[in-house]
Amino acid sequence: MKHTVNEMLCKSGANNIFGVMYLPAEMGKKLPVVILSHGYNSSYSHVLDMAQCLAESGFAAYCYDFCGGSTISKSDGKSTDMSIATEIADLKNVIRMLSGLDYIDKDRLFLYGESQGGFVSALTAAEIPEKISGMALLYPAFCIPDNWLPRDPEEMTEPVDFMGMKLSRKFRDELPDYDVFEAVKNFTKPVIVHHGDADGLVDIAYAERISRAFPDCRLHIYENEGHGFSAGARKILRERTAEFFERLAF
Repeated sequence: MKHTVNEMLCKSGANNIFGVMYLPAEMGKKLPVVILSHGYNSSYSHVLDMAQCLAESGFAAYCYDFCGGSTISKSDGKSTDMSIATEIADLKNVIRMLSGLDYIDKDRLFLYGESQGGFVSALTAAEIPEKISGMALLYPAFCIPDNWLPRDPEEMTEPVDFMGMKLSRKFRDELPDYDVFEAVKNFTKPVIVHHGDADGLVDIAYAERISRAFPDCRLHIYENEGHGFSAGARKILRERTAEFFERLAF
C-alpha cells in the first residue's frame, strides 16, 4: 500500500511543534493513528521508517520534534527549557490536536516511543489512559530518574553538557516526583516493549521491571542489540510493532 506525507504543525503553549503526517494512499473512513515520539537529542526523522510501515498498514502516523528536544529540532524551544514534564505537555498537545481531526478515529489512538520518548509516552499514557488504546516502546529510558535525581541541583546552576546537548537544572527539577513503575500500572491497555540485551545506556533490567509493571505487556528481547538497533533488528521490531497495532485497531 502506498502512502502520502504532509507537514503538520501543532501548538504547545507559545511554541510550535513541527511534525509530519503519514497517511495511507486510500482513505475511505476514519483512521486509527499512531503518535511516534523520538528519543533524547534525536528527531522525528529517526522514526520515519516506523511511520512509513504503519501507513502502509492502514494507519495515520504522526512523527514530531519535541520542543527543545535535540540540537536538530525543527520545533521551537531551547534544550535548556526542555524537561520530561515539557515533553509530556508536548505529547498531550499532539494528542489533543490529532483527536480533533475529522479523518482520525480518536478511539483508536496509539503511542510509540523510543528511549526518552518511550519514557514520556508511558508516563503520558498512565496519566490519560482513557485516551490511549495501546502502546509500543523501544528501549524506554526508565533509568532517567535514577541517573538524574542523585545529582546535586546546586551543581546545575549553569547549563551542563549531556550527550551532545545542553540541559539546565530544569531537567532535573521537573523529573517525576513519584514511583514511575507504580504509576504505569494505571495503564491497563496492551503494551509491547522491545529491548536489546546489550544496551549500555538503559539496562535490560529496566525493561524487565517495566514488563512486570504494566498489567498487559509483552517484552521482546533482542540478542546482542544495544541502544540503537541494527538494521536487521529494526526490521523485525517494525514488523512486530505493526502487527501488534493491527491486532488492536482492525
